[in-house]
This record gives sequence, C-alpha cells and structure tokens, in this order.
Amino acid sequence: MKKILVAGLATGLMMFAMIGVANAFLINFENGVDGARVDDIAGISFLNYGGFAPNYLDGRTGTYNVNDANGSYDHGDYQIVGNFGIWAGMAADAQGVKIDFTNNDGTWFKTGYSANSNFFLDAYLTDGTMVQVSGGNNYGGNINYLTATATAGRFIDYVVIHDTGNYWVADEMSGDATGVNNVPEPATMLLFGTGIAGLAAVGRRKRS
Repeated sequence: MKKILVAGLATGLMMFAMIGVANAFLINFENGVDGARVDDIAGISFLNYGGFAPNYLDGRTGTYNVNDANGSYDHGDYQIVGNFGIWAGMAADAQGVKIDFTNNDGTWFKTGYSANSNFFLDAYLTDGTMVQVSGGNNYGGNINYLTATATAGRFIDYVVIHDTGNYWVADEMSGDATGVNNVPEPATMLLFGTGIAGLAAVGRRKRS
C-alpha cells in the first residue's frame, strides 16, 4: 500500500515538474523602495531612453498622484495594485521604458498600466520583428492590462512600454521568460494540490 502511494506521489511530483513551474513569473514590485531605481530584479533589466532605470513609487506616501485598486489609500487618479508601482522617472521621455530579458525565450508578456493618453506595449522579437498592442487613456479610472504575444515559433527579446508623453505608471507585470522572479502559475498549483489530495483519498480507501 505504502509503495503504491509513494509511487503515486512520485508520479504527481513528476507531472508537476513537467507542467511545471511553467516559467511563469509575476512582478508586483511590492519589495521596492520608494524613489529607488528598478535595478534589483534578477533576469530582467529596466531602462528608460535616457539610460536610467525607472523609479519605484510607494503610493502610501501621498507624494504621487496615485490610488490603490484595493482601496487602501487614494492620493490621486493613476491607479496601481497594492503599495508599489513604477514610473519612468523625471529624466525619461515619451520613448518609454525598455524591459529586457536575460533569457530571450518568453512567448508572452503582460503589464498593468494607468496612463493619461494612449498606452503602448511593443514586443520586439528575436527575429527582429515587432508586435504592438495598445490601450486607451484610463486616467481617473481602473488599471488596465495589455498582453503581447510572440508570433508562432518566435520569442520575445525585449519589450518597450510607453505613452505619448511620459504620463503613466505601471504595475503587475507577468510573462513566461525563464529566470525572472519565477513563481508557479496558480492553475498549476491548484492542479498539483488536487492531485495530491486525490492520491491521499485513494490511500485512505485502500486502507479501509
């Protein structure tokens, strides 16, 4: 009985490893320091076109024109989720922020944004082509999300996020490039948990 259960658990763990941690990452910036440069996330770099990393902002301080989507504070009309987001910085311009992946093997990238004009997510692929998605002005409203997906058989080299005048904040970035703040996808964790619970139930039935 124990051998069967152990074998089942091993199979479940192997399946989890295969479906796996699926290279998914989520960056919510909540470990940031207000005003510091965003240069401390492994596997990814952030630079505006002035050559400087963008800045963390802590919305709780009241220094920024931002509010929390969860309703914990309201100091303005740009919206982030939680306490921290990022902005391009005073030295930036409308060219935006380049987000470059150490391992150029991702197939999709998603970012939340709040902007006072149209907002763009430009994904530059490893073959030199570009995929662009855009969203409208949501200043004074809810945070919106844009997702860029590489064309079949291609991968994302880097992405650029920008508006038409450097009036935006960003938060809640995710994707599937390897080596970037990797976390298991929630659906994968749920599947894994359900599988383990099922195996435990089988073990109980066989003992009874």
